[in-house]
Amino acid sequence: MDNEKPQPYPINCNALTAALKAKALALGFDHCRIAPVADALHADFFEAWVALDRPGEMSYLARNQAKRRNPALLAEGDAGPFRSVIVLAVDYHQFDLPPALRDDPSRGVIASYAWGDDYHEIFRPLLHELDAFICARSGRASLGKCLVDTGPVLERDWALQAGVGFTGKNCCTIHPAREANMGGGSWLILATILVPERLAYGPAPELLDVPDLTADEIVRGMEPRRHLGIWRIPVAKGSDTAERGEGRGDVVATCGRCTRCLTACPTDAFVGPYHLDPQRCISYWTIESRRPIPRGLRPLFGNRIFGCDICQEVCPWNQRLGQRTPRLAGLRAQAERIAPPLLEGFDPATPYWLDQAAFSARFQRSPIKRAKRRGMLRNVCVALGNWADPQTVDALNLALRDPEPLSRGHAAWALGRVLSTHGDPRALAALKEAARREQKPWVLEEIHLALRGCQPSENENRKE
Repeated sequence: MDNEKPQPYPINCNALTAALKAKALALGFDHCRIAPVADALHADFFEAWVALDRPGEMSYLARNQAKRRNPALLAEGDAGPFRSVIVLAVDYHQFDLPPALRDDPSRGVIASYAWGDDYHEIFRPLLHELDAFICARSGRASLGKCLVDTGPVLERDWALQAGVGFTGKNCCTIHPAREANMGGGSWLILATILVPERLAYGPAPELLDVPDLTADEIVRGMEPRRHLGIWRIPVAKGSDTAERGEGRGDVVATCGRCTRCLTACPTDAFVGPYHLDPQRCISYWTIESRRPIPRGLRPLFGNRIFGCDICQEVCPWNQRLGQRTPRLAGLRAQAERIAPPLLEGFDPATPYWLDQAAFSARFQRSPIKRAKRRGMLRNVCVALGNWADPQTVDALNLALRDPEPLSRGHAAWALGRVLSTHGDPRALAALKEAARREQKPWVLEEIHLALRGCQPSENENRKE
């Protein structure tokens, strides 16, 4: 293998690695670990997962499978061959959302990673700065490959192989430190840099009684309470200056027989440990999808309008972490992005759900822009329908007149919920008027279902 050839650059790999980790810490990263480039651990399962059409509208996940398996193939021109993968992680946990906000049906809950600015835009220049830092010391003229979950790399596999943490049953990377301000738990954003230098690799996690799982076992769905082994995550003295808590020694980590994440999911999106079906996941529908949300899933979304943190909120590794401030200032929570009042964006003074310019101004630099205005209005209409309060009728009537059919259809569904719950005559009048003017067949179907009070079962569109 190329990894076994002599160091291609005249450097002291130990000194460069130590300097790199110190630089990563100075830039605001919480973890910096390094592994040799090889085949990803779970490439077989990922390919089987793609073959089941799990990605849905995320068609990019089906591309470049050979490169996902072996990231050395990502080298282009004079950039490679890549020998080392640098795995960086940032802890974005700030505080637990107070139940008074989280459970208030009049507010729209936003996943905590999106409380601040878009991490992609924050990370990219920092990754390029780290790559330039290496180049200046190794003499390399070509560029490394800097990726913030936008390229064909199985980041969680590399986080495991490099020792950032282990993969939990909820598919999240979990760093097994419970102390506040230690970057512990699963509230991690991952990024990678592929470089041709052979750096100093830390000891890989040690498997203690970890079963040799096949891709087929995970695809079929394993028993939730199955104990899937223990990982010993090394934190050697002085070996990782990009992490606080130096000298803690090895940490033993496991999910054990815990099933909290799997059973807490309101849409039953987990086929089993390590196997998520995105097409039943709130995050997929509220962020990635551009289509109507299946009617049977809508009542299960509650008031979550962008993403979902439930499988992380219930994880024992995420308990008692304490309040903290992210070291990257751009990730810090902005009050108006945490759980905004659902009706606020319909107010003529702040019409950000209805007007593109207002939406763009409100969510400047925010990850929420990924869902686009029409997607967010769709999501908000679902939350308003789950609230089903008569005071939502005026806002939903405005959404029922939106230029986007996606928004109008979900507004009709929500008005149907208000109508069936309260018999509100305003909701009935709005739906009847909409039926007379609507031209789109799918929206008309939603209107007619709402007028008939015909709500399908929660199992509709369930993927077996």
